Amino acid sequence: MKQSRSTIAIFGAILLLGLATQVRAADKKVKVFILAGQSNMEGHGDMRSLPVLGEHPKYGHLLKKLQNKDGSWAVRDDVTIAWKVKEKKHGPLTVGWGGEENEIGPELMFGTIMGEKYDAPVLLIKTAWGGKDVYCDFRSPSAGKPTGAAADVLKSQREDGGDREIGLYYRMMIADVKETLDNIQDIVPGYAGQGYEIVGFAWFQGWNDFCAGHDVIKQYPKHLAAMFRDVRKDLGAPDMPIVIGELGIGGHEIAEKAKKYDDDFEANGIVKLRAAQKAVGEDKSLKNVTFVPTVDFWDVRLQELRKISDAYWGEKQKKGIKDTEENHLPTKEQNDEFLRRGVNWYCHYNGSSSNYSLIGYAMAEAINKSN
Repeated sequence: MKQSRSTIAIFGAILLLGLATQVRAADKKVKVFILAGQSNMEGHGDMRSLPVLGEHPKYGHLLKKLQNKDGSWAVRDDVTIAWKVKEKKHGPLTVGWGGEENEIGPELMFGTIMGEKYDAPVLLIKTAWGGKDVYCDFRSPSAGKPTGAAADVLKSQREDGGDREIGLYYRMMIADVKETLDNIQDIVPGYAGQGYEIVGFAWFQGWNDFCAGHDVIKQYPKHLAAMFRDVRKDLGAPDMPIVIGELGIGGHEIAEKAKKYDDDFEANGIVKLRAAQKAVGEDKSLKNVTFVPTVDFWDVRLQELRKISDAYWGEKQKKGIKDTEENHLPTKEQNDEFLRRGVNWYCHYNGSSSNYSLIGYAMAEAINKSN
């Protein structure tokens, strides 16, 4: 059967358009984002709680960005996430890239926003470990040797048999990023040698520096600013935008407690750590470093349920009642709501996937404004 000239011309045009699209895609540098920090950058948002995001009065519409039309969780082929500590190492962005397979962190919404923004491949390099601080673990070269309160804390830890290697996780972070970029052709699907551009660095950490005491918190701005300078130097990205996700644990209630009670270590410490983070964002010598407020995202209702759960746990201990998924709280209604909103430690935002998603959204928006 003979084809008409017009049919052949149409097929030829389609073929040329496809080839042109492939060439254009190959010409577009991969947009690279580094997501670094401790356990809250790892992410401990219980996936059961992700639908709660849709109930947020201001940001509820964001949930649809994470879903397919049938309500299943989307898999973004245009956004690759790489995280060396995970068994699967790298893959397309979707749910399950948090600390555990049934958890998410800021990466899900962060990467979704970036995937929508760029008509180019996006690579998220996640480099995070739980329970790490800046005064020792992430201490970078220009911070020098620990002095003052940090030195005192480390000395005390050594005397208790807890000797630690200063700067170990800073070096591991830099090594992770460099190794990933050196092997980008094996990580980003369809990579054709077009190169990459480091577009931003998102930092989400602070709990362990807060736990070290108020005097260590005073040193936090110096330690963190030094780390940012060294990160830019070691990655050869002197103008790389950096955002700092605020330690929003406890929400606004923590600040209210700090005003009322001078002797409340937790409340006053978290408020001081937040102020220290903000100070780094306002450090004019750093340039293009942004402090990202997150306190508004704290799930107040989930915290109310957490307090009931904690009190009930004590009661169960006295009565010899075994803990189960069905009895976190005294009534089925309360327990069902607790499971629906998120279950994890207080320091992990009580396991709220909504909270983690909104933090990822805020950090992504802040980086986009910086570029």
